[in-house]
Amino acid sequence: MGWVIVAVGLSGCPGGDGGFVIDTEQPDGSVVPPYRPPRCGDAGVGDASCSDADIVVPEVDAGPPPPPCNEVTFSFSGAATSVWVSGSWLADADGVWPTDPSEGALELVADGAGFALTTLIEPIERHEYKFILDGTDWIPDPDNPSRTPDGVGGENSVLDVCGAACGDVSVFDWRDAVMYFAMVDRFRDSDGSSDEVSGVSGGDASRGPSGQYEGGDLAGVTERLPYLADLGVTALWLSAPYENRNTAGEAIDPGSDPHTYSAYHGYWPSPANIDYADPRAPSPRPQIESRIGSEADLRTLVETAHGTTGADGHGLKVLFDYVMNHVDSESGLYAAHRDWFATDPGMGGRIRSCGRENLWDDPYWGTRCAFTDYLPPFDFTNADARRWSVDDALWWAREFDIDGYRLDAIKHVPFEWLTDLRDRVDAEFSDPAGERFYLVGETFAYDDQALLAAYVDPDEMLDGQFDFPLKARLCEAVFRPDGDLSALASFMDSNDTFYGPSAIMTTWIGNHDIPRAIHFASGEIPNCREGSNPGNGWDWVPSQPSDAAPYERLGVAFGVLFTNPGVPLIYYGDEIGLAGGGDPDNRRTMPWDDGSLNAHQRALRDLVTRLGQVRAQNPVLSRGRRRTLSSARDTWVFARNGCDDEVIVAINRADSAQNVNIPAASYDELISETAVEGGTVRLGARSLMVLRAR
Repeated sequence: MGWVIVAVGLSGCPGGDGGFVIDTEQPDGSVVPPYRPPRCGDAGVGDASCSDADIVVPEVDAGPPPPPCNEVTFSFSGAATSVWVSGSWLADADGVWPTDPSEGALELVADGAGFALTTLIEPIERHEYKFILDGTDWIPDPDNPSRTPDGVGGENSVLDVCGAACGDVSVFDWRDAVMYFAMVDRFRDSDGSSDEVSGVSGGDASRGPSGQYEGGDLAGVTERLPYLADLGVTALWLSAPYENRNTAGEAIDPGSDPHTYSAYHGYWPSPANIDYADPRAPSPRPQIESRIGSEADLRTLVETAHGTTGADGHGLKVLFDYVMNHVDSESGLYAAHRDWFATDPGMGGRIRSCGRENLWDDPYWGTRCAFTDYLPPFDFTNADARRWSVDDALWWAREFDIDGYRLDAIKHVPFEWLTDLRDRVDAEFSDPAGERFYLVGETFAYDDQALLAAYVDPDEMLDGQFDFPLKARLCEAVFRPDGDLSALASFMDSNDTFYGPSAIMTTWIGNHDIPRAIHFASGEIPNCREGSNPGNGWDWVPSQPSDAAPYERLGVAFGVLFTNPGVPLIYYGDEIGLAGGGDPDNRRTMPWDDGSLNAHQRALRDLVTRLGQVRAQNPVLSRGRRRTLSSARDTWVFARNGCDDEVIVAINRADSAQNVNIPAASYDELISETAVEGGTVRLGARSLMVLRAR
């Protein structure tokens, strides 16, 4: 079973740091960075009675969804005059499989290539089957390597329908992971010192925007690994630790944003002219960004993380951010290899600008244009340039024994780079944790699932992407007054399998490129596709909400993520609902004094902590199948089945208590650790329950 998805367009543009901050594909099809979705008061939008809740952002057609996950195609190309399939899902009440079509065996139809049949398999669980050739010869499926003994000296083929079989729940599996993104410079300062870059627009990042280094360091992250483990984190994503630009840089659009920035975020790599002739002994040796620490500090951080036991009972996994699209114009690599970087011979050999020339979505220049003038882009059609970049990524991965990469702005590099990386990773990391060196990409597109899916193929490209389409719909369903959980349930039913049966997407509600999630939850930002711009990144400096409701809504959103497929992401500070506008205000320093937090922030952190523990202790939440029991505008009740287990999740998004129906049984509520009886159950406002039958 399979399908082919072709990318038909590109969306998204980078912000001042070279990472994505806003989705530039406007509803009318034009692209004018920096774009934000329309608001009431904008020219031509609504009238005096308009409210932002009235504005509908049109959906972009992502094309037809893939087949349901239990649609299976059987095929046989060997010598036979008839082919039937018989299996456990066709068995009678005594467990006896049918022996021919009159008893219920399925008949494959002859075609030019042999025999084939496409059918729905129910119930959705692990099944065994065999082919029956010419009515007498029972054989396992030659094209299915998954087999198990049949008890009489032969083998049955195995069907894991919709991934219902969990595998070994005692070993690490990326499906179970909970990821935390720590932007090193803003997370924890271990020594109270910082090394500032001159000419940068500063500020106090403890309470507002700043483009300056603030002093966070690798040693500080190491200090807080016990905090992350207690929070339920099992995988740590670190901002890029490589040597970065040492001078101030202008914003992506200096005309609208006059501020200047340092490379505190890690997205302006500045490598020396490193020779990877011997990939394991490069010359000169690649350098750590000295403002966040030393090579020894980075090695200690990774080793300590691996030795820190997470909620899942395994050591914490570590991912680095890898920035492959460009390098700093002041780097030694750029000075030595100008021919590796994309220029336009027809325009005097100059670098083309993604923003000024509106090339973000250009079919040719979209993978060759510069995010800003001082970040020349690689031309990865040059095999030497591509080889250098992949060698570089592999060196860092090997040298520091990391477990995966978050690949920045993946749609702005050609597929050849990604397939080369996957080939090398698979060859050089033959036995990675969780059976995969996890590659997750960033493609900033809220309404183009097909674009994200075009890069997802665990055998050839990415294991998954950050699920932007899910983020938008989760925000709309849970945070907006007109939200609808039944619409979210319907979307997720198709989204779960959209990216393929082996994909592991990273799910999220907040990240470093958009305003802080708490302000979507509070209603201060009504449009769930709002990105960053100078107005909300510098001019609007929101305060920490003081009432409980937004923190509880954010907790409900985390509850959806932690009880469903994918790797839930916690952007540092979102576990306490940290305030902040757009980039760079969304990158305030992490507060470590609990006395500075309000009671609602602490309650949210307690909930996220408990959700992490519940997810780790119940693999059915991450590996099983969701079955909706009821859904309405304000409530959603679903069961997670699989792993020979069932857990029921009940969610209420409303601002008042709601009744829901739960199958009759006696339950343990796993978040509050209290007893609950099934039947009619009352959910508090903005709350959820996770129930296991006793």
